Amino acid sequence: MTPKQRDIMKHALGAGRGAPGWRNHFVTGPGSDDYDDCEALVAAGLMTKRSGGPLSGGDPVYRVTDAGQDALVGRPKTPNAGGNGLGPACRDKSR
Repeated sequence: MTPKQRDIMKHALGAGRGAPGWRNHFVTGPGSDDYDDCEALVAAGLMTKRSGGPLSGGDPVYRVTDAGQDALVGRPKTPNAGGNGLGPACRDKSR
């Protein structure tokens, strides 16, 4: 992961603006400076991508995966079994 990709994921999670993890989205599209980095993060399993809509101006919306959050804080890779996509604090611990 490059420093720029790390910054993109931190921005997606709202780091620097309150408690990290208060949001999880990043919008960018083809032709922007961040698009290729987000695509590389998706290919590495550190972000997911979904189609955009009116709120994103039609651009794709990216989210940091559990593996991406682990990579940001230096935790070892763990399987994503049982994850709900909301991060470690919001996982269902009853399983």
